Amino acid sequence: MLRAKTILGCMLVFIMAVIPVVSVGAAAPMQTTTIDGAIKVCETATDNFTGETIVVCEVTLTGGGTKTIRLSVADAVTKGLAVLNGDGTVTIIATEGQVISIDESMLLTDPCVMSEDASQPISKILADYFCGDLGMSYDDVQALHESGFGFGEIAQACFMALKLEGTGTLCSDILYAKKSGNYDDLNLPDGVTVSNWGQLRKAVLDHGPKNSSNPGSVVSDSVRNNDAKGDKEKNNGHANEEHGKPTK
Repeated sequence: MLRAKTILGCMLVFIMAVIPVVSVGAAAPMQTTTIDGAIKVCETATDNFTGETIVVCEVTLTGGGTKTIRLSVADAVTKGLAVLNGDGTVTIIATEGQVISIDESMLLTDPCVMSEDASQPISKILADYFCGDLGMSYDDVQALHESGFGFGEIAQACFMALKLEGTGTLCSDILYAKKSGNYDDLNLPDGVTVSNWGQLRKAVLDHGPKNSSNPGSVVSDSVRNNDAKGDKEKNNGHANEEHGKPTK
């Protein structure tokens, strides 16, 4: 019995000694990555997908080189780069040479920069075409397609959003209006009312230059350009072979 108590006592001492060590290890702070440098210039911009105002700054990095960063107005105000006025406008107060250190978690991603795993060719074409005007990223297009919308539908909706001078959010709203059959909440020109997809398409796309209302041209032009590039490379290869020059 005495031996058993001794063993149990040793085990308790061991556990008490180990537990504090484990607790200290678990409480270790998480490492964060910061962007450190000096401001070159900051300006306000519009997020083409949400339509919200953001702050874009070019930073000279401490370690060399430059980086363009995108921040929400709230984070830009927190970092002393901008002030939010009473009327909702934003004034840039950042000065050239102002030293900053910004946690990378604050940065807004650039929707027009595609990740290396972007593999759906049609989504890439649509994102490349619409991102600059609507802020539609590859992931946005993919999400809509995976929700059941065809690429043709997405292209048409995005063209309509362009015609209505809207954002990527409007493109998405148009598609979901088609899905639900309720077009009442869409921000259409004064006097325009529609009750179905055909009426909406006619009301919006029949206005303006014809080349800007042909959704199919987005994909077909890209395919045509790729085919032309391939034919040119193929013909150049034959020409080099005819002259006795190896192709590169």
